[in-house]
Amino acid sequence: MIRALFRTLAQAFDPALLRVMARSFILTLLSFIVLGVAVSWGLDRLHPTGKAWLDPLVTVAGALGVVALAWYFFLVVVAAIAGMLLEPVARAVERRWYPTLPPPRDAGVVEEAAIALRFTVLLIIVNVAVLPLWLLPPVGAVAYPLANGFLLGRQYFDQVAVRRMPPDQARLLRLRYRGRIFCAGLIIAFISLLPVVNLFAPVLATAFMLHLFGGFLPTGGTRSPLPVAPRANS
Repeated sequence: MIRALFRTLAQAFDPALLRVMARSFILTLLSFIVLGVAVSWGLDRLHPTGKAWLDPLVTVAGALGVVALAWYFFLVVVAAIAGMLLEPVARAVERRWYPTLPPPRDAGVVEEAAIALRFTVLLIIVNVAVLPLWLLPPVGAVAYPLANGFLLGRQYFDQVAVRRMPPDQARLLRLRYRGRIFCAGLIIAFISLLPVVNLFAPVLATAFMLHLFGGFLPTGGTRSPLPVAPRANS
């Protein structure tokens, strides 16, 4: 875990990763701008109060409110963007740290999209469920990182793992190392909430999980992991 973090930070200024970080920054920023503009436009067309002096205030308040709510769901935005940036991040990381690995398997667009969509939907559902718990701040402050850490760990691991092995093998490996993957998910959730840093979180989190996954492979790197046995249903 510590080695994965150090390796991620050591490559943070790699030109290849910096280019991907720039894309991550732009995509994240644009998602909030588009959301705010869309809500403002919609409220402006609806004229919610019918009063010329009040409607502009409602429009601005509505846009700010939606952006604030979107910030709460920032982890969902990060997770969605991470799926789009997986391959360039993986190539940069593996080129530097795991040059002996064979080419990744062709997971296919459908397989990768299914993983991303499934966990994005789960993240939305879980965060909606956790939202009322913030009425009891101690409960919400504990439930939010735990729930998101669990889901983010699974999502990032599965996206990284299916590049190297079929989904069933990835699942078995995830079950074997579920404790470490959960801790990694907590770290990803934390960096995804740090101001400024969170704009680059999709890249950093993907690189971090690639290093964690690399530590689970046999020495020298192979296309498949060591044999593992399931401990529980996922």
